[in-house]
Amino acid sequence: MRKGKVNFLWDVGSGVGRVEYPHHTINDGNWHRIEASRNGLNGTISVYPLEGSMAGRMPTPASANSPTAFTILDVDQNAYLFVGGILGTVKKADAVRTTTFTGCIGETFLDGKPIGLWNYRERHGDCKGCVVSPQRSDSEGTVQLDGEGYAAVRRPTRWNPNISSVTFKFRTFSSESLLMYLATEDMKDFMSLELSEGKVKVNFDLGSGVGSAVSANRHNDGRWKSLTMSRNKKQATVTIVDIDSGAEEKIVTSSQGSAAGLNLRENQKIYFGGLTLMKVTLKRYAGCLREIEISRTPYSLLSSSDYTGVTKGCNVENLYTVSFSKPGYMELGGLSLAVGTEISLSFSTLADTGTIMLAVGGRRRRQSGEVVLLNKGSLEVLLFTGSHSLRRVIRRPEHGVLNDGMEHSLRIERLPGRSFAVQVDEEPKREAALPNDQPVSLQRIFLGGIPAAVEQTSNRANVPFQGCIWNLMVNAVLSDFSLPVSFENAEIGQCPNLAPPPHLPYLPEQEELEKEKEESKPFSPPRIPTTVTPAPAPPTDSCASAVAPTELEKAYQFGLTRNSHMRFAFDDTKVRERLILEFELRTKEESGLVLYMARINHADFVTIQIKDGQVCLGYDLGHGNISGCVPFSINDGNWHKIRVSRNKQRCLLIVDGRYSKQMISPKKADLLDVVGMLYVGGLPQNYTSKRIGPVNDTYIAVVEDFKLNMATPTSSHMIGRCFVATEAGTYFEGTGYLKAVSSYRVGLDVSIALEFRTSRTSGVLLAVSNQANDGLGLEIVEGKLLFHVDNGAGRITAEHTPEGEGFCDGQWHSVTAKKLRHRVELLVDDNQSQAESPNARSNTCDTNDPIYVGGYPDGVRQAALSTRTSFKGCLRNLKITKASKTMEVQFNKALEIKGVQPLSCPAVAA
Repeated sequence: MRKGKVNFLWDVGSGVGRVEYPHHTINDGNWHRIEASRNGLNGTISVYPLEGSMAGRMPTPASANSPTAFTILDVDQNAYLFVGGILGTVKKADAVRTTTFTGCIGETFLDGKPIGLWNYRERHGDCKGCVVSPQRSDSEGTVQLDGEGYAAVRRPTRWNPNISSVTFKFRTFSSESLLMYLATEDMKDFMSLELSEGKVKVNFDLGSGVGSAVSANRHNDGRWKSLTMSRNKKQATVTIVDIDSGAEEKIVTSSQGSAAGLNLRENQKIYFGGLTLMKVTLKRYAGCLREIEISRTPYSLLSSSDYTGVTKGCNVENLYTVSFSKPGYMELGGLSLAVGTEISLSFSTLADTGTIMLAVGGRRRRQSGEVVLLNKGSLEVLLFTGSHSLRRVIRRPEHGVLNDGMEHSLRIERLPGRSFAVQVDEEPKREAALPNDQPVSLQRIFLGGIPAAVEQTSNRANVPFQGCIWNLMVNAVLSDFSLPVSFENAEIGQCPNLAPPPHLPYLPEQEELEKEKEESKPFSPPRIPTTVTPAPAPPTDSCASAVAPTELEKAYQFGLTRNSHMRFAFDDTKVRERLILEFELRTKEESGLVLYMARINHADFVTIQIKDGQVCLGYDLGHGNISGCVPFSINDGNWHKIRVSRNKQRCLLIVDGRYSKQMISPKKADLLDVVGMLYVGGLPQNYTSKRIGPVNDTYIAVVEDFKLNMATPTSSHMIGRCFVATEAGTYFEGTGYLKAVSSYRVGLDVSIALEFRTSRTSGVLLAVSNQANDGLGLEIVEGKLLFHVDNGAGRITAEHTPEGEGFCDGQWHSVTAKKLRHRVELLVDDNQSQAESPNARSNTCDTNDPIYVGGYPDGVRQAALSTRTSFKGCLRNLKITKASKTMEVQFNKALEIKGVQPLSCPAVAA
């Protein structure tokens, strides 16, 4: 920013290019969105005001060219990206005059991918959070899958094996991909919806034979389609409607044999976008989905606990990439190849032969055209001017292989003086003479191949291209591939990694593996602290049997809330070649994140997760992800010792010194380049990584033996103490409360059920109240359990007095409290009591206020309680039922937590 105006500068090796946006100044205190792009020599910038009087107006882009002739920006994943300023120790270009910025920066994207500004490698100066920047509005429930991900949802609660329906809307250019898949555990019964050559394909088997059908028309044209599949026993009907035109296509099929039911169990999943199974297309879906319903149950994929590669919104416009995995083509509009015209594109391929681009025009007998093809490793550019004279430029393989799966650029220029030039990457230009300087009219442009009809009329052989083509520019203007004239088997907007298959290095001998196992000492249970700090003298309302819970030193419990975690700082240079991780954990969860470390852009990372109860290790040294699990379940609530040992490419995961998994990183990658920060038990709220899928915070205890090349803990968020012995429940320390629901209307009738175990004779169990007189409260007062309701005309109380030791017996007690209009019922350990208001007309408890559990904050009024003492002990299984709908309160998802430790209750000593 210079004098309030945004400047965009770049240098690709032949001089600085600079363009200033002249229409707006941005130092007015309002939010703006800046979009800058560079294609070859050309740079373009636009500034969108998001607030103020100019908000919503579409800007006029400004652009300029840098000096010729270099066009490639030589940076890689090792390059640094600075935001908001430049470090004083970094050498900057002389053209860059400013080195600092004062203000707020919101969402930042590089090549369409978000940069997490919180996930910085270094920070200097006074950087802190700002008010959230304005966001683009996206249709609620609309999501986009990136072609590498998927989403899994659970089967609807109400499932009829004989009748099922699936409805959703989709928008894509994908030719081959999975839309939806579900199957029984033995995979004998399944149902799938796929795209095959752009056509919708349905397959289903009810256990006695497959039914299959394919639509007559292609539906991958980038427009929204509505798809409905209805199945009644053996017969299925699929209806596809083009939402813009209303055109409808219907396909009907029946399964074979006598089976008529699809017996999907409640815990089994339904997949959208991708799954690697034998019966379905392996390619994952790239495109948009919205309004998903299964058997009339709506689903939001972003609310699923199992998804990756799924983002909110939908963007299938302004696409500049296309790939071909089998013979196909994409047709674009024509152009005039006049003097001064420049055409450029980038490509990558592993095949040594194929047509990259073919453009044709003119009459059949005197047809002009341009052909760019790879021919046995040689790049050939042929130009026909219509006078039967062919001009050719050849770039041969001895100058460097082009079919290596790497990115290569191509520029074609029509020069003055009857010639044209071809440049590959930044090699010297190759020129060829032309018979004249007249413009060549190219009416149709094809990428990747040509249709059969064009092959016949143009007398050009179709040599299909396999690989990727992107950033086709004519006179520095990008061609939008989302608006093709026609295409077939073209994956528009997608470009898979075409790097050569990895060559695994020599595997270590078996004795080396045994030696590594020997290094991991046999598992022994964690030490219980020999000295426990004496508990303070019990308050007067403590139970005589109350004993402070015994805790483990240097052991921590995670998963109290989402994003609970600890951070450990370490010297990143110490883990580049060799990494040792050791710790012990205890969990009963099936899945969750144990630890994660990564590079700034997450190209390199290491993670340990629990998946299906097994310990799984995943890592990437910058040249390909590798992962594996030890086939041994550790989610049994007992302690297990985990050891990870990596030496360059080779990595060994060992559980309890007995069970192991060995992995070798691909492509001879042997250096781990990560930021010196390790996250244990979860990730911070604004820290995201697509490398490991959705993160489920889990209940994990990490004990004193945690080791990582001299790592030291630096910070923590919502972690708890680790008790020696635990049982299910949530522990209330007697000093706080838990805000379970933000706003609740008690109304006419409600039922509350819970279990508790207390170490105090008084304490609040649950309360909700407005600021007048209406409220509901459940409390223990001097050993009695009281249930109060006030409908505004006076308090009604049901009371239960236990026998013997009362609630101080160290046992769990069950409570069900019901409000039935002007009457209350209390059931405690199968003993019932009740009360009734004399005013039958006062029957509604008019609240719209938070539900507090275990206590409530200072300054909050509770009309239906008689004590302010916070509950001390354990609670579990809190359920609130209203109008036959039951809400199970998840304490680890509470809105506010103070003095409460969810998911873990200290067990009573035997």
